[in-house]
Amino acid sequence: MQFSNKDFVHFHVHSEYSQFDGLAKVDNLVLQARKMGFPALALTDHGNIMGWIKFLQQCRVTKDKKGNAIPYPPIKPILGCEVYLSRKMDIGQYEKKRDTAVIKENQPDGRRGNRHLNLYAMNFNGYQNICRMSQKSYTEGFYFDPRVDIDLLSKHSEGVMCGSACLSSVINVNLMHGKYDRAKHICGLLNEIFDGNFFLEVMFHGIREEREIIPLIFKLSSELSIPVVCTNDSHYIMNDQGESQEVLLCMSQQRCVKDPDRLRFGHMEFYLKSAQEMARMFGKAPHSLYNSLALAERIDTKDIERHLFGGMRLPKFNIPPEHKNAYDYLCSLAWEGMERVGWDKSKDHIETLKMELNDVKVAYDANNYDFSTYFLIVRDYIQDAKKQGVLVGCGRGSGYASVLLRCLDITYGVDPLKYGLLWERFLGFDDLKFIKETDFGFEEDLVQAAVEKSDLEADRELEEDLGGVDRY
Repeated sequence: MQFSNKDFVHFHVHSEYSQFDGLAKVDNLVLQARKMGFPALALTDHGNIMGWIKFLQQCRVTKDKKGNAIPYPPIKPILGCEVYLSRKMDIGQYEKKRDTAVIKENQPDGRRGNRHLNLYAMNFNGYQNICRMSQKSYTEGFYFDPRVDIDLLSKHSEGVMCGSACLSSVINVNLMHGKYDRAKHICGLLNEIFDGNFFLEVMFHGIREEREIIPLIFKLSSELSIPVVCTNDSHYIMNDQGESQEVLLCMSQQRCVKDPDRLRFGHMEFYLKSAQEMARMFGKAPHSLYNSLALAERIDTKDIERHLFGGMRLPKFNIPPEHKNAYDYLCSLAWEGMERVGWDKSKDHIETLKMELNDVKVAYDANNYDFSTYFLIVRDYIQDAKKQGVLVGCGRGSGYASVLLRCLDITYGVDPLKYGLLWERFLGFDDLKFIKETDFGFEEDLVQAAVEKSDLEADRELEEDLGGVDRY
């Protein structure tokens, strides 16, 4: 049976951000996946999400660093992380006053007790939840590795998909030690925590233990109605890069390649395989390949990109109840300010304020740029600074040219119309036009616009802007 790359998605992939463990550079990894014709690709680096933004950009970019068009179509990015799971995050942590660890009964095997689990952001809410867990894994759960626990997963599971990961996962470790019922219990627990967005990974890289538990994983899938997906624990891109990966592992341990006791993969199978190569191992269970595509379709990457790149991320600003939204409140304050400044009788000032308010509305309607809330926040802290006697500048750049900002008491000084100052530069309407008119083949895809703008142009605009096993 023949399998096409367009019908398979890799859900277990490491990059250079899996430090001293992943050999693949993000840009080369994504380029190879696009060249091979995969519809999507996940990134699941060990214990961190540092590669996410670069990964998002590379999946959508249409030109290389030299400005040449990339001949391969964009690919759907799936943001994931292979987290380290502990029974309790405070177990095994180092004491603050001395460099020793407090090992308790629940994790007697020390670092080996940091079990693996894959998490994936299904939407922007899931993106934020994984970010929260990642932050806490370092600040509250660090013990050799940044760790999470079941309680943390339960609190931040909304919008997150979970995969069972590799041999080092809590499920597979129990299977290897003959504790099938325990592994089954954990599967049910994770499936409940993630509201059915949990799947079992099955993989084979030539390792004996993997071969032994493969039938048990399919049995769990059948008994619990949990989808099973074949994955390849990719740490490098091409199959001839295995020896280089071994050297990288030696560097991480400060050991020699000839050292018999060094950590090693043992088999050169940890690369980005084609769907047909995956079918050689799991072709008799074709659903394990096709399930990867079905799960990838659950991921709303556009929602993540829309929030990250398609608008402004601002803190919540409390609007008085008599106003229906931030724009309505902004307009009210602006017209009050016109009277206070004494421009309410000037036709030119009135028309200019109407134009600026309309531009604010258009920016929000067309591109979700919430300048209304932004201006209200700036006005709020400037007012508070003045009340406390903190020196506040008169404004700078194109913000000083705004009648609206003057009416809001954000700026002060000369009349901007007297000197013909240009308000349009503040909102960067060239950018809005550029984004609106650019078609990257993905609706509302704003990532490429940010990637292709030169650093020099960005700098210029900035200057112009307003400033154990049995554990569950």
